[in-house]
Amino acid sequence: MKILAYQPRIEPIKSVTERRAHVGRMIRILAERCRQTPGVGLILLPELATIDYSVESFEKLNELAEPLAGETFAAMASLARQTGWGISYGFPQVRNGRYFITQIVIGPSGQLLANYDKLHLAQFGASLEKNYFLRGDKLAVFEWNGFRLGIIICYDFRFSDLIKRLVETYQVDAILHPVAFTKDETYASWHPFVIARALEHQIYFLSVNRAGSDWGNSILCPPWVDGITMPLTMGESEEAHLFSLDKQSIHSARDMFPFRQDRLADYSILECKQPQVIERMGEANK
Repeated sequence: MKILAYQPRIEPIKSVTERRAHVGRMIRILAERCRQTPGVGLILLPELATIDYSVESFEKLNELAEPLAGETFAAMASLARQTGWGISYGFPQVRNGRYFITQIVIGPSGQLLANYDKLHLAQFGASLEKNYFLRGDKLAVFEWNGFRLGIIICYDFRFSDLIKRLVETYQVDAILHPVAFTKDETYASWHPFVIARALEHQIYFLSVNRAGSDWGNSILCPPWVDGITMPLTMGESEEAHLFSLDKQSIHSARDMFPFRQDRLADYSILECKQPQVIERMGEANK
């Protein structure tokens, strides 16, 4: 299975006209890249890919946010039909007058395959999401070319119970993780978290950021890392990297390292007990 991870440059966007121009530019780049790439796959864009991540843009959500089947959906669906590739992109969704950070998946026929609203809203560092958005209330899992894929967005990956739910209940093979990671105090822990999530669950973990000197460094981690097979990390510039997923890598990792089999079903039943005090020989006979 092929994933085309696109790390786009996103300039300040303050109007619908600027948003349309930005989306149009991304579509032209992706159409050309798909034309040059044999076969078909899934294109993955970052969180809120249709706008810049800034308070200035968030203050204009009444203009920049779209309904689920808005004009960006129509443009991306047209690209999917033209190229035969699926597309997952992030955008600010307006629903019943309220705003959500949404990631959508469009199939090669232009059909809606999945949509997900960010569950955990970040309100620290450079993030001010709770001032503008509401959190979602459902998971998103879909099938693609024999793989089962789950979607989470940026801050969601900090919560291990969410990943465990996707892996153990829904049996996902890979997690798509669109992000907007700027270089604040949370940035240094981003890659270690991604690698840990991939290795502890033996799945692919694809974390795609926007380009720029304050952003960049998207990371695509396989289900095992051994010094030869390593995570792929992009730079800061705009780029689209083709990443291949294969089921055999997942099976090999799980066969070689049986973490999932050795994990106890329930750790909550275990108790912490103080060791029994044993008096030293001789002292008891004094």
